[in-house]
Amino acid sequence: QALWMLDPKDIGEWQHEEFYRFIAQAYDKPRYILHYKTDAPLNIRSIFYVPEQKPSMFDISRELGSSVALYSRKILIQTKAADILPKWLRFLRGVVDSEDIPLNLSRELLQESALIRKLRDVLQKRLIKFFIDQSKKDPEKYAKFFEDYGVFMREGIVTIAEQDVKEDIAKLLRYESSALPAGQLTSLSDYASRMKAGSRNIYYLCTPNRHLAEHSPYFEAMKKKDMEVLFCYEQFDELTLLHLREFDKKKLISVETDIVVDHYKEEKFEESRPAAERLTEKEAEDLMAWMRNALGSRVTGVKVTTRLDTHPAMITVLEMGAARHFLRMQQLAKTQEERAQLLQPTLEINTGHALIKKLNELKDSQPDLAQLLLDQIYENAMIAAGLNEDPRPMVSRLNELLTRILEKN
Repeated sequence: QALWMLDPKDIGEWQHEEFYRFIAQAYDKPRYILHYKTDAPLNIRSIFYVPEQKPSMFDISRELGSSVALYSRKILIQTKAADILPKWLRFLRGVVDSEDIPLNLSRELLQESALIRKLRDVLQKRLIKFFIDQSKKDPEKYAKFFEDYGVFMREGIVTIAEQDVKEDIAKLLRYESSALPAGQLTSLSDYASRMKAGSRNIYYLCTPNRHLAEHSPYFEAMKKKDMEVLFCYEQFDELTLLHLREFDKKKLISVETDIVVDHYKEEKFEESRPAAERLTEKEAEDLMAWMRNALGSRVTGVKVTTRLDTHPAMITVLEMGAARHFLRMQQLAKTQEERAQLLQPTLEINTGHALIKKLNELKDSQPDLAQLLLDQIYENAMIAAGLNEDPRPMVSRLNELLTRILEKN
């Protein structure tokens, strides 16, 4: 029976379940059902199902297009019409029937015809709207769906060229936020609605979990200014947001990038410690000159930052996300100097931190110990930035530092 031709109100849940199992050759139930009928701009009679089962790695990596059957006036044209849905929606099962499609449509025309392109665009728009509606109707159910199927949405943003389509798909993304309790998800649209007047940027931080995000030196300054930051935990989030670039005329900015410094000027960061607790300008200049010399080619520059409070230093790179992604792609174990040439990192120091003040004393009284301490501060900052994949070489330096401390006491 051609369920898709019937009135949605006349179809029972059991009929949908049976039909889904038949077309999907599956044993589970559909978690979402969209029965979509329209006569403009095209004649469309369609049913789409999202499987209850979580997609396997095979489903995710599958190079095939959609598993949706294409009909014209109840006559089957293609069982798996790869081109009637964009590739990122290949997790859907279902049927599309359109009277506008000629029965003698060849396979070549199926791929290239303006009619199929139009059909694909209409269906994509309607499906995105459907998922947005579902997220409002039952946020908890949608959160589970996003956890299972979010990888496809990220892929859509990375692979589709048109910015307006990227932004449409981006409405489906969900992240934790520094402004909300752990476990509660928010959308980019919700973030934008909470922005303070005059703010132009959506800030995010990519990190494996919330604990690391909240203790990150990059988050510290934003917290000080009471600015909301999205926490992104999936490996592909970084790449997705780099490709998205902006949303609703607002720039997406990682709190780790060097570019963010220009935006901080807008936000006007104030020094949290009184001048008496920080190095003087002259001391800071001398210390930075010594540090540049001692670190050599491992840094492009050293500068003072007002962003830090509890951390002694941090590394900034022009595009941190892109840099990390690039290092992951480069499987070769690079030396610190080779990494530095690629990344061109800047070490930003907190002149009110006890370690930096101590370093300033030691550089003249005990230069060898000062060098050990500086190397460790630099290495810690690289690890916090996610730019050091192998911290093992620093163990011997840590042991030496601990030995020197014990000798003192």
